[in-house]
Amino acid sequence: MNTKRVAGAWKRYWFAPSRPENLASARIVCCALCFLIYFDLDIRPWASVSHVFWMPISLFRLLAGPPQKAAFLGLLQILWKVSLLTAAVGLATRASLLTAAMLGFFVLGLPNCFGKIHHLDGFVVLVLVILAVSRCDEALAIDRLFWKPRPAAPAPSGGFRWPIKIAQTLFLLVFFAAGLSKIRQSGLAWMDPGNMRDLLLANLFIQAPPTRWASWIASSDALCSIAAAVTIVVELSALPAIFFRVVRVPVVIALLMLQAGISVLMGIYFLPHLVGYALFVPWSSLWGKLYANYHE
Repeated sequence: MNTKRVAGAWKRYWFAPSRPENLASARIVCCALCFLIYFDLDIRPWASVSHVFWMPISLFRLLAGPPQKAAFLGLLQILWKVSLLTAAVGLATRASLLTAAMLGFFVLGLPNCFGKIHHLDGFVVLVLVILAVSRCDEALAIDRLFWKPRPAAPAPSGGFRWPIKIAQTLFLLVFFAAGLSKIRQSGLAWMDPGNMRDLLLANLFIQAPPTRWASWIASSDALCSIAAAVTIVVELSALPAIFFRVVRVPVVIALLMLQAGISVLMGIYFLPHLVGYALFVPWSSLWGKLYANYHE
């Protein structure tokens, strides 16, 4: 294998020149989705939870105890949601993204400090951090309207590509880690029809899914085995999707269908992961085509 060729391909993967509109589009879509997904989030009730349940994680261990002021938590979550909105439209973009990342860590991290880890929210915080340290404010931002003189559009650069590629890679690694964990902890026993049957039936009572299809699948060993095998294969396929473009789109679609199936069968919803799926959509090209069609 030619080492220089591999190194060149690796460099192009991360730093091939990309237009600033591509990264700016990712900022708009991701921040807007976060605003919509978490619009109804209210962390104020955590202020009334007993200290007995306080089991802080990460930097929350630096706190003397759980926050006790519901009004303070309410203010923080309002500021966070406003920062998401202003980041999406590109108003005080850098400050908005920095605020969104820091407050997002607190607002989404606090519920994890009472004995249960909510795995879905971690990726959202990482995306906000990546955007906060990127050049996503150099296009499609209200800020640019107020610069005098108005600056020319930046030339394509690797600086507009690596933030999206890192976020995409992290998203795919989330799924690969889930599949690998199943194999490491349970081995092939995880694909035993009895295990899948237990998962399906338990969530019929715990999550109240929108359909009762899980009971039909649970009645068949063959269907349970197929469902378990498909889950493992699709999750593990996220790793090669990082490196091979030819399988990337099919794998992302398969992951989306897998999570949609879980939502329908088990009532477990993955709304925060919509931010990850949105990263794979070429928004700037799509909007350009819509604009061109509109003016034909």
